Amino acid sequence: MKSILKRADKVLEIDQMRPVDEHQKACELRERCGISFYQMYHKYFIETPCPACGSNEWDFAFTKYGFKHNKCSKCKTLFCSPRPTEKLLLEYYANFEAPKYWSELLLKTDTTRKLLQHRPRVEKIVALLKEKFAKRKITAVDLGAGTGAFALALRDSGFFKKVIAADFSEACVQACVKQGLEAYHGTVDDITEDSIGLLTMNDLIEHLSEPLLFLKKCCSIMAPKGMIAIATPNGEGFDFQIMKEKTVNITPPEHLNYFNPYSIKELMKNAGFHVTKAETPGILDTQIVMREVEKGNVVLEKDNKFLQYLLYQTSADVVSAFQKFLQENLLSSHMSVLAEKR
Repeated sequence: MKSILKRADKVLEIDQMRPVDEHQKACELRERCGISFYQMYHKYFIETPCPACGSNEWDFAFTKYGFKHNKCSKCKTLFCSPRPTEKLLLEYYANFEAPKYWSELLLKTDTTRKLLQHRPRVEKIVALLKEKFAKRKITAVDLGAGTGAFALALRDSGFFKKVIAADFSEACVQACVKQGLEAYHGTVDDITEDSIGLLTMNDLIEHLSEPLLFLKKCCSIMAPKGMIAIATPNGEGFDFQIMKEKTVNITPPEHLNYFNPYSIKELMKNAGFHVTKAETPGILDTQIVMREVEKGNVVLEKDNKFLQYLLYQTSADVVSAFQKFLQENLLSSHMSVLAEKR
């Protein structure tokens, strides 16, 4: 089945940001490493309540790579429990191939990602910060900086006194340094700077075993009225709803938490922040589903005839309009949140 967008002879954003062969290899590695990690360490996993609202009321959703996924009855957060501790996660990132290969893929697509995702988001963040910190310079810290694309976009804005990148991966730290960034090997516990007016984390919070504790630490080191900007999957978003456990972003033990626009507000409030804006600006939802249909992982003819019609029998303009609808109604699976320290 050939998608409308490809028939329109358009270079897809998904092919730029997730090259087909490399992304397929990353998915296969994540599955193999996830299963292996689970078999080796699952007896050391710990039970956890909902990581957003703390509720112990949940419904079983599915199992993937051996990891049990539950959905909170109160706030609809999808999460793994039992789950590995932070110490076990460090073991995974240090010794398993999948996260290392993913870092290589991110580095390869950094330029495109910076243009399509990071620069527009940084412009919005800086516009808000200028209203709050117009008369004094502030430091920005990008936690889980990866290969440094977002930190570079922050630096290129020219607004910040200093921009610091921090990551657990030594390879990522070195990649940041090569691009001229000040980079730390570590996380929020290792940041000693003052005047931190902005903390950013892109595709990080879904990885954490204890996200509430992490965010409380973030709050403690920030300047009064400082802001935190988070990008993370929306567990109630389009491709999650359509593909469920087949969603390519559900990859334990790398991803353990899938918040949504409601539950992220609960989490941030509990950590000492007030959410000023939550949106879903994703541009890949329809393309992600199309790719999985064309690979045979999702069968719309059987499960969703209307969606099959919309994606494959209308027009490229209709599909683009539908993607815009997902963005504007908090239904994209890519979520962006801005919050202020209370």
